Amino acid sequence: VKRLHKFRCQVCGQYIELTDGSRYAEAHHIQPLGRDHNGPDVEGNILCLCPNHHAECDYGTIRLSLKNLRLSDHHLVDPLFIKYHNKEIFGNI
Repeated sequence: VKRLHKFRCQVCGQYIELTDGSRYAEAHHIQPLGRDHNGPDVEGNILCLCPNHHAECDYGTIRLSLKNLRLSDHHLVDPLFIKYHNKEIFGNI
C-alpha cells in the first residue's frame, strides 16, 4: 500500500524524505487489528499515512471520508472500514 501511494499520506499528500533519498510512511489499519476491534489485515483496511495522521487516526481525532482521501485505482479502500472508524474510533477514545 505504501509503495502504491509512493509513500505519500492519503490524507495530506505529504511524505518524509530520509537522508538516503528514500521516503517514509506508515501503514494504518482503519479497523484496528486485535481483540477489541478484530479488523482484518487486508489492503482494503489499510491506509498509507504520515506519522501525524496515523496518530490522529489511532487516537480518534480525525473523521475519515473516501472523498477526502487520496485514492488510487490500484488500492481500493473499503467504505465499510471507513464507516467503522467513524462510528467506533472517531471521538470515542
